[in-house]
Amino acid sequence: MAEVLEVFLAFLRFGVLSFGGGMANLPEMARVIIGNGWVTGPQFADGFALGQFVPGPNMLAVLFYGLCAAGLPGALAAMLGMFLPGAVGAMWLVKGWAWMARAQWSRALRKALVPISMGLSASMVLVLIQLGVDGLGWFALMATATWLIYRGVNVVWVIGGGAALGLLAALLGFG
Repeated sequence: MAEVLEVFLAFLRFGVLSFGGGMANLPEMARVIIGNGWVTGPQFADGFALGQFVPGPNMLAVLFYGLCAAGLPGALAAMLGMFLPGAVGAMWLVKGWAWMARAQWSRALRKALVPISMGLSASMVLVLIQLGVDGLGWFALMATATWLIYRGVNVVWVIGGGAALGLLAALLGFG
């Protein structure tokens, strides 16, 4: 029971500190979740990828992390902790939206959050690269995929090609 409470409190903190879907909080999540031994680095990256793949909020990975930490009660605790602050905040914002839209401090805060969110997003990308790319060849593959998507190649083809290369590497003993 103590571990379930620890999971809930950790994810409650992530939920309070996150914005924009919670992904900006990813480096801190990785530090705490991996540091507590709930998942390994590759499991963290896989959980994040799974959370991006399934329909729904992009931080559904918290269910996986909570499940690894403390079973089904941990998954529920992680989900409640992560999404409760945002739900309460959204209800509060609905009540005060008209007043906040006119407030000078609100406009200044929104402008200040742009560079902060860009920095947090960059740190998220670096953490995912550290956890998911473990060699120069995989880094080159990631850079190539990024370049292909940038050049307009359909992301479905890039994902399919990456999956085929990953399968081939695993079959040949490189993965």
